Amino acid sequence: MKPPSSIQTSEFDSSDEEPIEDEQTPIQISWLSLSRVNCSQFLGLCALPGCKFKDVRRNVQKDTEELKSCGIQDVFVFCTRGELSKYRVPNLLDLYQQCGIITHHHPIADGETPDIASCCEIMEELTICLKNYRKTLIQAFKGVPQ
Repeated sequence: MKPPSSIQTSEFDSSDEEPIEDEQTPIQISWLSLSRVNCSQFLGLCALPGCKFKDVRRNVQKDTEELKSCGIQDVFVFCTRGELSKYRVPNLLDLYQQCGIITHHHPIADGETPDIASCCEIMEELTICLKNYRKTLIQAFKGVPQ
């Protein structure tokens, strides 16, 4: 019998230790029509670019390049910095800036809800983006059902 100090890492169930290749398919963007609220624009929804968690293995560089090539100008990020680290994209906000994508970072901890003032601020920023015909995206934490 092996002593406890020699337990192999393969005995633990962690997304850090799984040597799975990054996802090669382009990041999927779902476009939500806002015609029901008298807006001619569409709002994009997508999974967290570059996310690496459990069975999800995105490539952050490829995903952000894809967003840029789709013409995304503004992105709303609700993940906290801790969650961005957890999903292996701690520098995502900086990468957006380097790509020329304006980032609206409104961190909301998983399972929490924003207060009314934060909701109003998010809605105001989103309204400005849409009224100025900016191609705008809201990213999910890990993924969007496809």
